[in-house]
Amino acid sequence: MEIWNTPAWPRFRHDPAVTEAPLARVMARLGAIDGLHAGLTPEERSEIFLRAVTGEALASFAIEGAPLSPGEIEASVVASLAHRQALPLRRSDAIAEMMLEARAGEPPLTAATLQHWHDLLFHGIEVEDRGRWRSFAMEIVRGPGGRREDVLYVAPPADRVAEEMVRFLDWLEADRHPLPLRAALAHLWFESIHPFSDGNGRIGRAIMEHVFAREGALPFSLSRQIERDKRGYYAALQAGREVSGDIIDATPFVTWLLERLDAGVTEAEREARFLVRRNAFLTAHGDLPERPLAVLRRLFLEGEERIDLGLSAGPYGKIARVSAATATRDLAELERRGVVTRTPQGGRSTRYLLNW
Repeated sequence: MEIWNTPAWPRFRHDPAVTEAPLARVMARLGAIDGLHAGLTPEERSEIFLRAVTGEALASFAIEGAPLSPGEIEASVVASLAHRQALPLRRSDAIAEMMLEARAGEPPLTAATLQHWHDLLFHGIEVEDRGRWRSFAMEIVRGPGGRREDVLYVAPPADRVAEEMVRFLDWLEADRHPLPLRAALAHLWFESIHPFSDGNGRIGRAIMEHVFAREGALPFSLSRQIERDKRGYYAALQAGREVSGDIIDATPFVTWLLERLDAGVTEAEREARFLVRRNAFLTAHGDLPERPLAVLRRLFLEGEERIDLGLSAGPYGKIARVSAATATRDLAELERRGVVTRTPQGGRSTRYLLNW
């Protein structure tokens, strides 16, 4: 019997004895990262926001095996921030608009809002029941084969979807759980209804973004953390639908999501400190000629791991679009100024590490 045909539906509950400690840790760390961000410049906070929104779109689609172009999405997010009322011309613009609406956190979340998100999600794409609740039965299957033995979950029938969504949205507006618990329970409940013909996972993750944004958007991409344990995500969704007496025990999914949030805070802390160090480094060397300064800025865009690899004449030349000889002279000048240090390897293996 499906959970929506049991007396437990839709009482999703969690075991506080299991969730209390990880919840307290996540709440404390989210508060600490807010304090860290308060010390950043407005430009740094804007950069973090842009990275989070772009990363959320890319990762949420990647979870579903539908990769997007990073450059197109970032450009669309920037354009949407500047012109929020403009009608989307490309699908990337529509996706960016949906992500920004989710992160705006404007209450209340309504059926019309979710259906609008579904319309944006599939802008320019042929999909059944676009912008409407699904009109047919829905089964969640393991793999593409769709065999009966591969069915993991059967969602409520189409004629119950509208009623189920009213109950879900009423609960979401009235619920007063701490944000991480509310986000976890909302996602699990929404995915259990599966109200759309396609895109339920992406919209369900946008709902979590919206929940957090009611009090302050997450300073990182939650979907990126989910993507890093995609197998665990689907297993936790299944495990969180176990009927236990007159409730549905969501504890496995709640604890799994708290772990992902904790990992996201760790990444956000590292990113914030990276931006502070980067800006201090570039400010200290602001008198460099434009060409090497542009190369350094480009290098920092690729992140801390890329910075730690250093530079050699080949990559420098490609970024600056200059010959190997010119690149070697530029790097030697950077070494003379104390900006970089040459590693012991010589010849073509000569590499320079940033003194940052």
